[in-house]
Amino acid sequence: MEVRVIEEKGRRSIAVRVLSAPGDGRAAALARRISLLDGRVSGYPAGGPERRLVALADIVLFEVAETRARMLLRSGEELESTLRLCEIETALEGSEFVRVSRQIIVNFALVRTIRPELAGRLTLRLENGCEVLVTRTYVSAIRRRLEMGDSYEKR
Repeated sequence: MEVRVIEEKGRRSIAVRVLSAPGDGRAAALARRISLLDGRVSGYPAGGPERRLVALADIVLFEVAETRARMLLRSGEELESTLRLCEIETALEGSEFVRVSRQIIVNFALVRTIRPELAGRLTLRLENGCEVLVTRTYVSAIRRRLEMGDSYEKR
């Protein structure tokens, strides 16, 4: 892989062009991950061919839907992601998103209440009224977020 950074006088934004051999899936995966760095992810409406770019702040959660991930937006709309959940989790490290089970990643900035449950689990109520169960495996990630306090301040 060859990587070059070219600075141009007068340029105000970053432009990324990914060149590859035909059929090299790494190029498409790389382009998807770069778009996440810009705070956006692409998705497709159910049954629709048109791709949409969505701001991460507009996403309530990602959840497993067959072999891909489904995005639930603040507007209530659902889109299918072009990424698998494990790819999304990796790309979102260091962001407001946190994995809460094997099937779900939530936007922690949109959590309104946290309720303890039996067997060491938690229930998160999100801005849209949706309730999500945090399995025991992922409770420690939520506790770490809560200990960070102001760096994950609720809106």
